[in-house]
Amino acid sequence: MDVIHPAITHEPTRRWLAEAGPPAPHELMRFTRLVEGTAVTVSHLVGEEHDPADLDPYVAGLVAVGHLPVETLDAQDVVVDGETGRVFALEMLAPEYAEIFPLAPSLEALGRLLGAVDELVTLRGRFADLAERRGTGVVREASERLLALFGEEGGGGAEEVPAFWRIAALIRPMALVARPGRGLRLDLPARFLEDEFGAEQIVRVAPAAMPAALEHGPTRRFLAEVGLPRDGLMFGLGERETLLGTLRQERERLGAEPALRHLGLTGRLPPDADRLLVLGGLVHDLDVVVDGRTGEVHYLECGAGTVTPVNADVSTLAFSVWMHGREQRIDKEHDLTGDFYHQLADAMVAVLASVDPVACLPATGPDDYRYWPEVFHDEAGGVL
Repeated sequence: MDVIHPAITHEPTRRWLAEAGPPAPHELMRFTRLVEGTAVTVSHLVGEEHDPADLDPYVAGLVAVGHLPVETLDAQDVVVDGETGRVFALEMLAPEYAEIFPLAPSLEALGRLLGAVDELVTLRGRFADLAERRGTGVVREASERLLALFGEEGGGGAEEVPAFWRIAALIRPMALVARPGRGLRLDLPARFLEDEFGAEQIVRVAPAAMPAALEHGPTRRFLAEVGLPRDGLMFGLGERETLLGTLRQERERLGAEPALRHLGLTGRLPPDADRLLVLGGLVHDLDVVVDGRTGEVHYLECGAGTVTPVNADVSTLAFSVWMHGREQRIDKEHDLTGDFYHQLADAMVAVLASVDPVACLPATGPDDYRYWPEVFHDEAGGVL
């Protein structure tokens, strides 16, 4: 680098920056201030409506070198202790409430931590041996390895890995649970849903009980052999007496209930409503339907006349429900949502996008509400 901020006096950090230059931009972090030579102390980040004197003196002297992006926007600042080289994330809604959270003992170590995440995601380097393996055991092993690597870099062991890196170690490996499927996107492991929700919660449909309108063979096999959870937190089958009724039948059933007649549920139906079969519902009063011909899975609001893609097929719907359920259990033990909620949501979206080409596509307009990315980022709703 040509210019290193004078507040960075830590000689190993200055030497590393001079020789290696700023860390490369990464999905998890950007170092624009280092690249552009615009690094400043935290005291210079305080807006005109606040007083920098309200900052903790230690925080005021840290050097802002980059950002943690969230949904393509810059969120928390990445800051460096110029005397020790230690790296933190800074959350500053107002100077008097500014908080810092540990990221790495140095910028050099930070680069190695980011590299370890890349090796996991691409299954190369220290994770290359996992490329041909799948299952819940592989997910667990990958998490343990990554936590161990992070612990070694941080010098405190796996139990002291900062929350930011615990999210990467515990969420990113979930993509390794399933192999690519034949006819469906994923070939889910045996007892995949039973292990998460309990065998008594899994509902399967006997082949003889499936309607003729469900023509898609892979979907029929999945519902007969794997099934779906009756109550999967965000998704459930509800109290329906008959599974896989057509959307028309479901609307007629609801419309016949006296308490719901004023909603006019039978007035508007999507095209091919007799080929859209109701799988269940999402917690936001949305019906989930599968196209009996293609196996594509959509959602629609109660009484709506149009459908919107929610998952590629039933296998990735099951994966989405499993991933959310697993995250809920992990969060109770590791408190992932406390300091980095939206980074956690971004990790969930990245994992889902890696296995489902439909669920996380960018919205094409104001009415194209992509369900899973939106609800994962719903911090106010406490979805994660």
